Amino acid sequence: MARLKTLNEASLSSETLDALEPVRMNGKLAPVYLQYANSEPALQAYLRMEQALQQGKLDERTLEAVKLAVSQRTGCDFCLSVHTFKAKKAGLDEPTQLAIRRGEPTGDAYLDVVQEVVQAFFLRRGALPSETMQRCAQVGLDDARLLDLCMAVATIVFTNISNHVNDTDLSLPPAPAI
Repeated sequence: MARLKTLNEASLSSETLDALEPVRMNGKLAPVYLQYANSEPALQAYLRMEQALQQGKLDERTLEAVKLAVSQRTGCDFCLSVHTFKAKKAGLDEPTQLAIRRGEPTGDAYLDVVQEVVQAFFLRRGALPSETMQRCAQVGLDDARLLDLCMAVATIVFTNISNHVNDTDLSLPPAPAI
């Protein structure tokens, strides 16, 4: 059961309501957004970052791979559930999704380097190794994509830890166990 209050839409500022428009499904908002709205500035910042990601250089398949990897690393069942669903729609089959979540090679050189970078954020301190940066260049993970990758990680970490605070209820079937 969610720990944060689920606010009524009527209590939200027009700026927040405008920012929420793109995430409505059939005219409705998922309760999690109305729980995040307990801090309208935090919710607005999150939504702006998600909007920026959509305008960035990473395709949906890559974004969903990042979100699966990070959500697995942080143990966010809610985000694993949501991003398992979204990853399938973005073209990531179940074996690829499971490999990403396990931190194993997928057989896709680009996705594997993306995952190497994401894992390094969690497993290493300091700068990314030069060898990793060389592999990024080899697969076309240029400067813009690297910065978008950093933003994708920051955005999903925000939702992961917010869901840990909230103990957000699953809205979709749970992700397959690994």
